[in-house]
Amino acid sequence: MTRRHCAPASWRPLVLAAALTMVSGADSATAQTVMVKGAPAGSNVEVVLNAATVGTAAAVPGGYTTVAMPPSADAKADPKAAIDAFIFVDTCDSRLRVLIVERGAQAAALEASCIRREIAGLFLVRPVSTLVVDVTGPSPTLLLRQRKFNPGAGPRTWSPSPLGLVVFGGGSYTWFSKTGDLACGNVDRCIQDDSGGGYTFGAAYWILPFVAAEATYVKPGDTYASGTGAAAGTLYSFNSALDAEVLTVSGIAGYPAGPVRVYGKFGAAYHRATFTTTESVGDSTITVGGVTQTIPGGTQTLAYRTSGWGWMLGGGLEVWLNRTIAAYGEFGWGPIKGKDMDGGEAVMDEKLTQILFGAKVHIGR
Repeated sequence: MTRRHCAPASWRPLVLAAALTMVSGADSATAQTVMVKGAPAGSNVEVVLNAATVGTAAAVPGGYTTVAMPPSADAKADPKAAIDAFIFVDTCDSRLRVLIVERGAQAAALEASCIRREIAGLFLVRPVSTLVVDVTGPSPTLLLRQRKFNPGAGPRTWSPSPLGLVVFGGGSYTWFSKTGDLACGNVDRCIQDDSGGGYTFGAAYWILPFVAAEATYVKPGDTYASGTGAAAGTLYSFNSALDAEVLTVSGIAGYPAGPVRVYGKFGAAYHRATFTTTESVGDSTITVGGVTQTIPGGTQTLAYRTSGWGWMLGGGLEVWLNRTIAAYGEFGWGPIKGKDMDGGEAVMDEKLTQILFGAKVHIGR
């Protein structure tokens, strides 16, 4: 009897199931499952693996008949075990048989009252596979998924990037360009770290899908430098730290593509910072007129505060998981400049690089 290769043209080439599957890491099935759509009323659906019948169920009129196959020994030993298989459908008087035939194995014999049709292709069948066979048309077709299949579930829809008020918050990782170097100066024994983790929050208002105004507060991670040395025979040590905060007011230009929005931003950045140094000096001795005297050391703390305006530019990406919640990440860079808040001679002349990440929440409808 001649087999009729009547699967859709896009499924005709012999391909592995990777070309035909929709793969998801969640909601995995625990065993191979065969679902048949359109099995004749009053018939039984049988599933045959190579030449052995491994499952049967009464047809569900007008719906999907589900046959769960017991896991094989190979599947129990290795949940990722897979076979390359050919798929056939036998239509008999009161039965409909789905044959899964491993490449190189012998298929079950065709019974006299049955008509066998092949679904063209070579398919990768795993222990978690669901094979959905549609026999409602003139020839059977196959949907192969490497997870459970819910025929009542519609296609997933993504919410577009919203307009209006959006608030956000999360973490930050920042680093300054030269604070540590300036703190260490020419001291050989000095360690420094100009980077660290902090936090951020803010709000944006999207006037149009591609235009917004935003205010962002960033608390950079504290930078520090710590060193020891000797001068004129006297030992000393110091610890310095920069504690800063930055407020940026920006304009944003974005490009929305469904739930994803890519954007760039530019704005003015106001900073306020305190640089603190605590220095300890050891005891020293001097000799005057043949008499040796000890001058006790001590500890002192010096601090200066700066504030001022600079600018900041950057860009980012936000992905809206639904109408309300999004995840985002962005990058920013700009100069941080300012003068002494107490009228002294201290100045701030730095460059700040920042990586921001977290969640956004759309307020309103």
